[in-house]
Amino acid sequence: MNENRTTASLFPSFIPSLFHFFILSFFHSFTLSFSQTTTITTFRESGLDCSWDQSGSDRIAYSCKGDDKYYDIHLALPDGSHDTCITCNHPFLPNRHICCPAWHPSGKWLLFLAEKKVHPRGSIDALPGFGAFSDIWVMTVDGKKCFKILDIVNDYDHGVIAARFSPDGKHIVWTDRVKRPNIFYPTRNFGYWNIKMADFYFGEDSVPYISNIHAVIKDDKSFYEEYGFSPDGKQIIFCSSFNQKSAWNQQIFVVDTSGNNVKQLTSGTDYNEHGAFTPDGKKILWMSNKDNKNKGTDWWMMNTESTNKKRITFLNDQENKQYAGKAVWTGLGSFSPKGNKFAGGVQKSLITQEGKIVIVEIVW
Repeated sequence: MNENRTTASLFPSFIPSLFHFFILSFFHSFTLSFSQTTTITTFRESGLDCSWDQSGSDRIAYSCKGDDKYYDIHLALPDGSHDTCITCNHPFLPNRHICCPAWHPSGKWLLFLAEKKVHPRGSIDALPGFGAFSDIWVMTVDGKKCFKILDIVNDYDHGVIAARFSPDGKHIVWTDRVKRPNIFYPTRNFGYWNIKMADFYFGEDSVPYISNIHAVIKDDKSFYEEYGFSPDGKQIIFCSSFNQKSAWNQQIFVVDTSGNNVKQLTSGTDYNEHGAFTPDGKKILWMSNKDNKNKGTDWWMMNTESTNKKRITFLNDQENKQYAGKAVWTGLGSFSPKGNKFAGGVQKSLITQEGKIVIVEIVW
């Protein structure tokens, strides 16, 4: 009897405590898994591509249209202060579309694209993200020195997008067009592109040069768009539609800088673009139209192993307070050095490439 009573008295006190422990653990895990939130603030009402300096200055380089309707590159602090246009009416530049800035790891130079002064067709082909009739340039961040380091063939079959420095500043990578877009060929709606890489260095005259230009990926029959290197400099992240029936089926990939070990990180029939590593190299930010009925895109994040994919913005979700009011398309994000926030463009039109730049703070 005493033993039974002891057992009976332990039962009601032990089991509820154990049950309570598991319940608390479950909800704690649930909360950790789904507690990620984002705060979105507008950095610039007009602008598109941007790059956050990792060297310590905390400056953001971005491009926006001026009164002349051409894009130029500006520098500003994250709060929008100390804004300076470093390419406006520049005496050594073509002064048409100048865009797509990317910081050198020293924080002293910027890599960018500039539309040729004279070329066939119109300037709309040289808008950020289109890339026709444009060359690769570098300039000092004070704008006093600038150099064209790669002259692209001046016809509509050629172009360049997304030039980026390696983390050690010794290489650059870019996407090189080999065939013009054609709306009548589903796989060629955006043209055919390859991914190229070159050594970057300064000569004895302190002038920047590139050498050893070679293809990391040479396909000639698919769309590719790279977004730069992993933080350790060993991989390049890109999107592509290769082996797909339509250019609108894009997936995110990584590849070794040697061109070996291509790894696909997303799958399905969704449209995925604009992949970027976090500064610690543990996660990847990208954009997708997954779950968006209006086919706009939002930012998602995943582990570099392609696991734990989560949507982090809801600009195209009518039921969410972040809803933009109409379809919008998120672009390439550039992280702050701490990795807790990023700046990125939000396009309002895929035709005109008009948009704004926002800063997204991630609360884990």
